[in-house]
Amino acid sequence: MLKNIHTSLKFTKAKSSIICYLFFTVNCYAADFDFTPNLQKAYSEIFKLRIQSGKDLLAKEKQSPFKIYLENYVDVIELLNSENEVAYEKIFQKEDERLELIENLDTGGISQKSPYNRFLRAEIKLHWALLKIRFGHEVKAGWNVIQAYRLLEENQKLFPNFLPNQKSLGCLHVLFGSVPENQKWITKFLGLRGNIQQGMNELRQAAKDKTWGLESKFCTFFIQAYVLKFDEKQNTELLQLIDNQSDNLNLFLIATAVSLKENHTEQAIELLKKFPTDAAYIYFPIFELYKAETQLFKDNYTQASTAYLTYLKNFKGKGFVKDTYYKLFVCNWLAGDEKKGRFYLTKIPLNGNVLAESDKAAQKFYENYIKTNILPNKTLLKLRLVFDGGYFEQAAKDVDNLSEKNFTNTKDQAEFDYRAGRIYQKLTQYDKAISFFEQAINLTDGQEWHFGASSSLQLGYIFQAKAQKSKAKTYFEKAISYKRHEYKTSIDNKARAALTEMGY
Repeated sequence: MLKNIHTSLKFTKAKSSIICYLFFTVNCYAADFDFTPNLQKAYSEIFKLRIQSGKDLLAKEKQSPFKIYLENYVDVIELLNSENEVAYEKIFQKEDERLELIENLDTGGISQKSPYNRFLRAEIKLHWALLKIRFGHEVKAGWNVIQAYRLLEENQKLFPNFLPNQKSLGCLHVLFGSVPENQKWITKFLGLRGNIQQGMNELRQAAKDKTWGLESKFCTFFIQAYVLKFDEKQNTELLQLIDNQSDNLNLFLIATAVSLKENHTEQAIELLKKFPTDAAYIYFPIFELYKAETQLFKDNYTQASTAYLTYLKNFKGKGFVKDTYYKLFVCNWLAGDEKKGRFYLTKIPLNGNVLAESDKAAQKFYENYIKTNILPNKTLLKLRLVFDGGYFEQAAKDVDNLSEKNFTNTKDQAEFDYRAGRIYQKLTQYDKAISFFEQAINLTDGQEWHFGASSSLQLGYIFQAKAQKSKAKTYFEKAISYKRHEYKTSIDNKARAALTEMGY
């Protein structure tokens, strides 16, 4: 969704993606809004990312609100996937055209208008918010979200039993509810109300719907993984959903992304093997990054480099490009080719953008490198990769043979303490984890490194799980208090979400 309103609604890439899945519905309330079996089939094909099949089905339909909506949906998917600026400039005027067509096609009186009128227009507004963010128009994207929210709120009042609204409003209410406290005044000023509990309840209600249930579950998994917390129960449910929808590439996409985020490398590898990849499906270059990540975590640097380079070859946009060049540096540097590694570092400032936090981190890494000409500690970098891959037992063995004394500067010592804390946290050795996190916080005070904020967030989670609400609150608030680091948006949002969950 939004990356901005700008300081108030800083939506991360992960939150931005929520909008991409707030799509449409089935039961019709007016003759003009007839969701025919052919259109339903088109929706199913497009949602599975079988785009050409969906287009072919749409070509058989006369003009209607659902056809207009689905045509917009196709454009959004293709543009988000390609980031083709020329194609974006060619169709940007279609937003207003499509919105006006849908509104005018409903011929009922004010009180009889179909709830789909406002709903479909709100969804198109949200889709275009995504595109505007991706192409650098954050302020305009913010206005789109405000307009969409107001349409959905009005629709809810007029048609309180209309379940699709629960799906879309639920996502927005979670989003607004996770805005940090010191920025809440902006959302209140703009009339953007909601909280996480309300939003999750709405999504659970929408999940009962025969048609919209799958999409609502999809949104719930996304929110749990990228805004709240994702546990093994949810992981099992997601895998079961994949088993029941084995031809749905969209579900494989989210499942693989979440698997990598949650340190389930072996699970991601198995999912990649099962991807439906015949010619009917749209090709997503980001899958090359997923392949690359799994190989990097297993120390297969040559295979990882090949996949990263394939991504750069096939993707003509700017997202994750800086991070990819950073990962190419890592692969070559850890493989012993320092010259080639440094070559890829020089590519970071010249390519891509800094919308995604991983790209921000890559850019910041480059800037620090230019200032100091110091490369990262290989021991710490390998420790991070072992952890990120989910190989916690091996990571613990590595930590047991190390201490702060093995590192000569304060930043490396703080990173070691943070990494050790995360490893022991995953192994449920909480006393050790707490000790390392506290030391990382002590070493980070006054610095712009993320280790203090990240450690505070994890300590909040530990004490929340121990039902020590006061301590958890202290650490979540401390996580938010750090002013400058590359992961501030996501850490602040997660800490805010946890505080809201505890009733603060």
